[in-house]
Amino acid sequence: MARSSNEHDGPTGVNPAEETGEDAARADETANNSELEQDAESEAPTDETEESAAEEDGEEADGDADEETEEDDGEEGGEEEPGSGKWHRRVRVPTVLQMEAVECGAASLAMVLAHFGRWVPLEQLRADCGVSRDGSNAANVLAAGEGHGLEGTGYRMEIEGFAGTKFPCILFWNFNHFLVLEGFSRNRKKVYLNDPASGRRVLSMEEFDKGFSGVVITFTPGPTFEKGGRKPSIIAGLAQRVRGMRIAVSYVILAGLGLVIPGLAIPTFTKVFVDDILIGGSKNWLGPLLVGMAVAAMLRAGLTALQAHYLMRAQMKMAIATTGRFLWHVLRLPIEFFMHRYAADISARISSNDRVAQVLTGDLATNVIGVVTAAFFVFLMWRYDPTLTMIGVSLAVVNLLLLRFIARTRADESQKMLQENGKLMSTAMTGVQGIETIKATARESDFFARWAGYQAKSAMAEQRLAVSSTVLNVVPPTLAALSSALVLGLGGWRVMDGTMSIGMLVAFQSLLNSFSHPIEDFVRLGDVVQRLGGDMKRLDDVTNYHIDHVFARDEEDEKAEGPVKRLTGFVELRNVCFGYSRLDEPLIKDFSLSLSPGDRVAIVGGSGSGKSTIAKLLAGVYRPWSGDILFDNRPRDSVPRAQLANSFAMVDQDIFFFEGSIRENIALWDSTLPDEAIQRACKDACIHDDIASRRGGYASEVEEDGRNFSGGQRQRMEIARALVNDPTILVLDEATSALDAATEKLVDDHIRRRGCTCVIVAHRLSTIRDANEIIVLDRGVVVQRGTHDELMMDENGRYARLIRSE
Repeated sequence: MARSSNEHDGPTGVNPAEETGEDAARADETANNSELEQDAESEAPTDETEESAAEEDGEEADGDADEETEEDDGEEGGEEEPGSGKWHRRVRVPTVLQMEAVECGAASLAMVLAHFGRWVPLEQLRADCGVSRDGSNAANVLAAGEGHGLEGTGYRMEIEGFAGTKFPCILFWNFNHFLVLEGFSRNRKKVYLNDPASGRRVLSMEEFDKGFSGVVITFTPGPTFEKGGRKPSIIAGLAQRVRGMRIAVSYVILAGLGLVIPGLAIPTFTKVFVDDILIGGSKNWLGPLLVGMAVAAMLRAGLTALQAHYLMRAQMKMAIATTGRFLWHVLRLPIEFFMHRYAADISARISSNDRVAQVLTGDLATNVIGVVTAAFFVFLMWRYDPTLTMIGVSLAVVNLLLLRFIARTRADESQKMLQENGKLMSTAMTGVQGIETIKATARESDFFARWAGYQAKSAMAEQRLAVSSTVLNVVPPTLAALSSALVLGLGGWRVMDGTMSIGMLVAFQSLLNSFSHPIEDFVRLGDVVQRLGGDMKRLDDVTNYHIDHVFARDEEDEKAEGPVKRLTGFVELRNVCFGYSRLDEPLIKDFSLSLSPGDRVAIVGGSGSGKSTIAKLLAGVYRPWSGDILFDNRPRDSVPRAQLANSFAMVDQDIFFFEGSIRENIALWDSTLPDEAIQRACKDACIHDDIASRRGGYASEVEEDGRNFSGGQRQRMEIARALVNDPTILVLDEATSALDAATEKLVDDHIRRRGCTCVIVAHRLSTIRDANEIIVLDRGVVVQRGTHDELMMDENGRYARLIRSE
């Protein structure tokens, strides 16, 4: 029975936030799959249940259709309430794996839409579901489905309530994840799930009961629903990647077609040699025949070398071009992209370009050309003996059908394996980067257990792929041996009854080998093609992501002539609103601020009040939902990036250093900066003496993440990096939190003397007392503003309490 009747919140259906009870309150928590991934070690064994999927699929063969049907043909009528009526059969929905840790709701909705015939790109559903850094919730998923023409309803129910529920439906799982329920086995002992994090899973009812959170979202096509969209295709992706290499591709194809000539000539020469010379004794033909075979061999070698040469050129060109374009695209993506993904996984995707180029212009290209040219061999084989040709072609078709069947069963396994490997790499990188914390807290065993969980899941994904790979490696040679045996047996019989000569049989066997080898190699290449498809999906996930809006003006900025003018320092924010999900309440509400050149404004408040968010809005990291950000009375988006780079600087809480010299780290690879500017910035940041005391001075090396510097030294070097271009607008976000009071005051005095407009975000309030204005934030809303003295007059105000708490 359902725990409660249908609960509607206007047109968007159930909102778990409005449900009662402790579990219902938890159901409104964001579905962030990163929490689910933290239990990787404990979850790994549950994937073993997938091994029973094949057996259960046999039992449910009549329920695998993509249409919803009832077990018994009962009455047709209105939609049944959950918990009543007959159990519906299981359906199979296309698998859509999530690319981000927080987009499980969007990926689940993509599967349901694809099941009903509407293919919507995942990047579009991210926006429709309001996926933010905190994920999405059931109400947003429901509203997004209705926006695409589905009629959705949310329920709270027990497992018995699934009687009468039509599949597929979306479940809230473990209070932190969304996945798709495809249905139940007939005996109600098995549950079929399609998890956007790991693909299809088969669980027992006990396992399902432990993970099911009680929230269900059902969808049916509404009157405005329209089928459409384009199903993802590896062929379209391959065609897109070979654009721009028409010349190389043309030479490769011509060489492949040219190889047909010696391929057909050599079996013909063999027939003449056996029938006319060995058996017929025509010695006069021996010399010309050997010359012809030598010419054919040389032609084959030359064409093969030509094909290999142009394939290598195509591979190098593709690898360089695609990797360069990919990395340039990554650098121009908005910050939201990086907030939802693992750094190690993005790095691994960059190297995937080389792997795709190698496969596409290597084995795949030669095998595809071989399969196409196999038609010429079939033509000549048919001229020799149609019956024997049918035997060879039939077994080749069996090979191709095997490839298609295997490809369907492992369509998402390769992508899943790549995702698991990416999580494994990210976990290992996180451990290495945080090794000091791990050792300081004696958590080596806990980290190893977490890593081992991901390692187990990665190994299991590899093992599942290995089973089908073994089939692809074993079956084609077996069928080839069977084909040869049948041809030799039947051909020998035809030779004995005089309908075929020995030379014809030998030539036919040679043609059969030339025909079947490309087919066998192409089938064995299925494993590589599947991995290639997984790589391409992960690359397309990046390249399909829209670039940051600021890069749309790059060409216009580059055409601007003359020296770049600096901003004077006027800064204004007018009624700015911003949040991390447009389907939720904004974090920053109607925030306004105005600064004249040289003004200093401080923003204070408790943790999570929105101080750093405002700093990043000023820096252009985030874009406001509404309102304006003006520099010198111009919208920030209209200011050329070169002018912003020369006039605006920000010191963030997250300090970034790379392996290189101190000069390179401060100048950020700008070789045009004079040494005097770098040294002046370092003196103002009170780090010059520390640098000068090192061997090599500014040429001394900085280790990765600045590990050979203290926290205070790194922070002062970051301040020097911000000051090196002499900015007119400076944003300081907890810029001096690691400095002692005396050094902090010195640095602050040096920045004052520069006369730049400053926006200061601070927890320590000692250095902001003389700011022109102090703004106190609470949950994104201004609760107080004024000078220090004005704010201290309100003894019960938020600012006074912050001062007393120091």
